[in-house]
Amino acid sequence: KMNKESKLVNPQAFMNSYLSGMRNGIITISLGVAIFGFSRSFKKQEARDTMKIVSVLSYLLSLSISLLTTMQMREYLKQITPEDLKQMPKFIDIYYWKLNEYVGWLLVSMAIIMSFLGLKKYIMKVVSIFI
Repeated sequence: KMNKESKLVNPQAFMNSYLSGMRNGIITISLGVAIFGFSRSFKKQEARDTMKIVSVLSYLLSLSISLLTTMQMREYLKQITPEDLKQMPKFIDIYYWKLNEYVGWLLVSMAIIMSFLGLKKYIMKVVSIFI
């Protein structure tokens, strides 16, 4: 139980929220991959392009969810004082929480890469205008 002066909420509830946010980011990026794969089944190029844009929107949503969730974890970890650590249950190891933050940054990176790959065709068109 945290003391009255502690700014931190129940650490177990926070970790559950963090993992839920990461799960939502993973599900959303997976949805984008599925939509992208599904787009290949259309015969018309216009329909394929539309579905690819929808998949990019899914990647961008995953990026937003993952980025916000990971930034919240980072802020939570920065707020923990040595006194807070003493009051946390013994089974909570902050070292592993920091590793979870790194996994979050990995998911953010994947969402950025997937967004870029999905938008590559359009980015190249814009770049070719200026070259």
